[in-house]
Amino acid sequence: MGAHPSTHSGEQYQSDPPGAMPRILIVDDDVDAADDLASLLQSEGYGDARVAHTGATALALAVEFVPTVLLVDLDLPDMSGYDVARHLSQHPLLRKLRLIALTDSSEHPGRELAREAGIERYLIKPVGPAALDELFT
Repeated sequence: MGAHPSTHSGEQYQSDPPGAMPRILIVDDDVDAADDLASLLQSEGYGDARVAHTGATALALAVEFVPTVLLVDLDLPDMSGYDVARHLSQHPLLRKLRLIALTDSSEHPGRELAREAGIERYLIKPVGPAALDELFT
């Protein structure tokens, strides 16, 4: 009796063992940049990275892949990165999702939007190993 010490009420979706690798969803319409970032993440051993090039694809993929980290470009062809972040952060499967914005410049006109969407930080593209190291350690 009592062989299952997991008393996570309300966290029934979080079945990852402690220390599980992050599942990273990269959303960027710049195909090369997205693929380069995915390759970098996997070669550096940060986790399993998937790529989507539109907001709609990201929303569909996220429900199957259940990422733990979202790296989202703010300028997508079909919807803003803020909207993608907001939609995903409201999904019951994705309550623990970390939201990171990808941007081309250090000027962030949308800081308020980012806060509302739950974005915790910005990474400036191209994202290098040092920025990833800071993010994942």
